[in-house]
Amino acid sequence: MTSTVLSYDAKAKIWRLKPINLVETLVQDQVCFIFLENGDWFKNRCTEATRRKILEPFQVPDILSSKLCTELNGYFGCRSSLGDEGNLIGISTWFRILTKRVVEPGEKKLYSGEAYLWYEMAFFALWSTPGTARVLCIGTPSEMRVRIEQKLQTRPAINLNDPFAMLRPILDEVVRACDDDTWRAAKTVRRVEKKRKVRPDFEELHDLARHARHLVEIETVAIETMERMIIQQNVNFELLQTGLDKTYQIQAGEYMAFQLQMMKSLRSRAQATLDRLNGEVALAYNTLASMDNRIMKSVTILAMVFLPATFVAMSESKTQTQTQTQTV
Repeated sequence: MTSTVLSYDAKAKIWRLKPINLVETLVQDQVCFIFLENGDWFKNRCTEATRRKILEPFQVPDILSSKLCTELNGYFGCRSSLGDEGNLIGISTWFRILTKRVVEPGEKKLYSGEAYLWYEMAFFALWSTPGTARVLCIGTPSEMRVRIEQKLQTRPAINLNDPFAMLRPILDEVVRACDDDTWRAAKTVRRVEKKRKVRPDFEELHDLARHARHLVEIETVAIETMERMIIQQNVNFELLQTGLDKTYQIQAGEYMAFQLQMMKSLRSRAQATLDRLNGEVALAYNTLASMDNRIMKSVTILAMVFLPATFVAMSESKTQTQTQTQTV
């Protein structure tokens, strides 16, 4: 499976793209992002042994290669290495964040006719002194790679003394992807609200509610993941003894707190979307029940008006028939 490496050329001070096969080739670049965007291949068409081979250079636990961890709705973990003086000399980090994209009617050809699409994003980072920083990004949207490349081309320098410096642009793009997918769901619900039907499509409402419920779930887990990352970042700063001044540490903490707050805002939006959908379902049921009630009332009134006259007409007809029979 072909992947893409975005590596940093320290001499030229630029980032370069190149293809790579992670199964056959070991990444040699000291500072790089690696994008394996076909998450379905990694999860469903890749053996556990192959997944382990791909993840092995990042020094992560073997359980991350198992089917269990390819199906979780999120996680965060790390493994630190300390020097003789108790200072941080290396750390492996792994985390997983999901998002779900509702496909708009005009986009279905782009997504093979699917009504929705999952992005099960997993990230594996290896940092060590001096100057090694690699991040493997699995199951990410292609636009994430493009935007990260564009950002790094304008601001190529990354402080490699910070173990989490490479993760900040990734979290920016994760928040951006979740923002796009959350608003897609909200706009779809808005279209339903503006075009209410006399006979509502309960299957459509059910599907939309399921999508919104999934967004609330995975964004809640993403928030927990980012909270754990903030805690670990503070631990990293305590264990690092050189290279990062106090201003840098404070600003790094402030920025990750800002990223967390954005994710919390998105979760609130997803929850509001789900609440609106529940309101639409309740309104649809009440409207339908009211219509059925009016129909039953109409039938009752018709029965009260016409049945007596029919009964009288039948009685008179029967009487006349009997009279004619007696006369004959």
